[in-house]
Amino acid sequence: MKGRAVKGSAASRQRGHGDRASLEAVRSHTPEVLITYRVSVLAQLLGRVVDASVRQDLGLTSRQWRVMVMLNRLGTATSVEVARSANFDQSQVSRVVAELLQLQLIAQQEDPADRRKQTLRLTPAGIERLQAGLPGSLAREARLRARLTKAEYDGFCRAMAALEDEARTMLRQR
Repeated sequence: MKGRAVKGSAASRQRGHGDRASLEAVRSHTPEVLITYRVSVLAQLLGRVVDASVRQDLGLTSRQWRVMVMLNRLGTATSVEVARSANFDQSQVSRVVAELLQLQLIAQQEDPADRRKQTLRLTPAGIERLQAGLPGSLAREARLRARLTKAEYDGFCRAMAALEDEARTMLRQR
């Protein structure tokens, strides 16, 4: 059977994983050309850029910055709403919220409409930190956009939207 494609199980095929790859296909596989690989590498690189910048300039992690930026956008919100907006899982947001509460950059209070819910909001110190960090964020954005023409940026946005939509569809199908 060496090097020969072998049929997958019926359950495997229903999940979208038909035939198994041959050994030759595995040996010659180049992940660098895959969309998932390239987007993942770019996301990691950009995450490291943001993390280094906000850590140096603001004493925050990129996750803390992202939660604060999303909370600013949402106004008063629950951690579930922040998680959805920031595209984090709930456990990530819970950890970051605890850190930001300790730093007194956000405040937490009982939701008057539902005492079981806790709402979050930025504190004046959190707003000051956003004011200090926003120029760096906008400078990073300007530098990245300067590498693309308007047509390239527009095409990039369309491609990203299509890939995000397809990824969500793939997740629903799992």
